[in-house]
Amino acid sequence: MKACIYTRVSTDKQEKEGYSLGEQERLCKDMISMKEWEYTKTYTDTFTGKTLDRPGLKEMLADLKERAFDIIVVYKLDRLSRSQGGTMEIIEKYIEPNDIGLVSLKETLDTTTPWGRAMIGILAAFNQLDRETISQRMKMGKKAKLDKGLFTGSTVPYGYRSEKGVLYMIPEEATVVRIIFKCKRDGMTTNQIVEELNDNGFRRRDGKLFNNYQVDDIKYNTELYLGEWHFNGGIIKVPPILTLDDIPTKWKKRLVSRQTLEELGVVDV
Repeated sequence: MKACIYTRVSTDKQEKEGYSLGEQERLCKDMISMKEWEYTKTYTDTFTGKTLDRPGLKEMLADLKERAFDIIVVYKLDRLSRSQGGTMEIIEKYIEPNDIGLVSLKETLDTTTPWGRAMIGILAAFNQLDRETISQRMKMGKKAKLDKGLFTGSTVPYGYRSEKGVLYMIPEEATVVRIIFKCKRDGMTTNQIVEELNDNGFRRRDGKLFNNYQVDDIKYNTELYLGEWHFNGGIIKVPPILTLDDIPTKWKKRLVSRQTLEELGVVDV
């Protein structure tokens, strides 16, 4: 019987802190040797298990179709996939039709037996449940921060800095924001605004020239610059960079989520 090995870590950090690729391979090779199978190759990925679009996995599945091995050995089932759908797709679409065995050391399971196939399906469901539970906890944590008026985004918006979730205005960046909105009120296109900023020596946070993407991103954060950050259904107050007078008239109708049009005084726009 020919056996290959598949190993995976999500990140370089996991490689250092969890079961490394090398340790996974060593344990799998020990089992192969104990079973007196013939070791063929190790396929490996440093990639999230939420997707099947991984180079090592794709190479292994291509070789599977060519019958390069009879059994796939993994340290743990979630190395193959972190979702039930992904695991069952591999089993049902590739492993079972080609009569390939799947062995997981951690769960002591083997798809060459009916019990093993049933238990792998159950464990795959628990793997997905665990991932969804973690995701739910993260959402609850963000909701708790929002309730306290703290910023929960992954990237701090241009014009602000974050200290423990509290947003503070950066005067130099706030000046750029005001210039962009003034240029837009004056009828300038995005290309013209980009040229205006770069020609006058203004630069992005990373020191590079502005481009259309960054300017558009700033333009579409109108509510934020008026003093409100909308995120996941919550709102937190931030130091305002703009006033309603700074907003181009045709954009004011977009602010319904911030206040009613009557409160903004732009019902007839």
